[in-house]
Amino acid sequence: MKKPGEVFADSSLYDPGIEAIVPRYDELHDAILNSPPQDRTEEIRVLELGAGTGELTAKLLTRFPESTVLAVDHSEGMLAEAERKLETFGDRADIVQGTFPDDYPTASDEFDLVITSLAVHHLPSAEKRTLFDSLADALVPGGWFVNGDVIRFDASHLETVSSAMIANWVRSKGWEEEEFMNRWQASDEFDDPDALTDQLLWLREAGFESVTSVWQYYNFAVYGARKPA
Repeated sequence: MKKPGEVFADSSLYDPGIEAIVPRYDELHDAILNSPPQDRTEEIRVLELGAGTGELTAKLLTRFPESTVLAVDHSEGMLAEAERKLETFGDRADIVQGTFPDDYPTASDEFDLVITSLAVHHLPSAEKRTLFDSLADALVPGGWFVNGDVIRFDASHLETVSSAMIANWVRSKGWEEEEFMNRWQASDEFDDPDALTDQLLWLREAGFESVTSVWQYYNFAVYGARKPA
């Protein structure tokens, strides 16, 4: 049974496939990794929710060579790809199967940084708010949460513009959108994005400060917030 985030039936095809359907995918990752205040030489403990094939995990472990990551995903296929990709990092990457906010973070967790990419939009609004509350508890004082994700526009014409932009992006990669979607079995039925303004408000209500939007390209955005020191 297909799960949220399993956009492609064969997980080994996720990396090339996601770059064909998410515009500026690498730029979104760069915005996430450029957002934390930590110096690259610091020892930081990171939680990644919805780690998928470990692509963002590998980039973070490379950029922050003293970091360790607890990488969480609920897809067996994705985790198999992540284990292969992250093997070179040894015990700096701890890969576990689980869901969020139900399984992670736990009440005993303490992280300097929590990141997630293209995953939180699968949660309904109430569960996003529950997640933000639990992240406020799991971060150390001064710790940051950074998310790169799909957002929803309240204006219907902007949703239409965004859909057309994605279709054009897929074509630029050599695919017709319908053919691409049929072949890769996209899991749109699990998508439940919320407006960026709502999510920034929910972070404030969860007790975060320095709540900010870092990067946006149509309906893809990177935003973050800090737990008070």
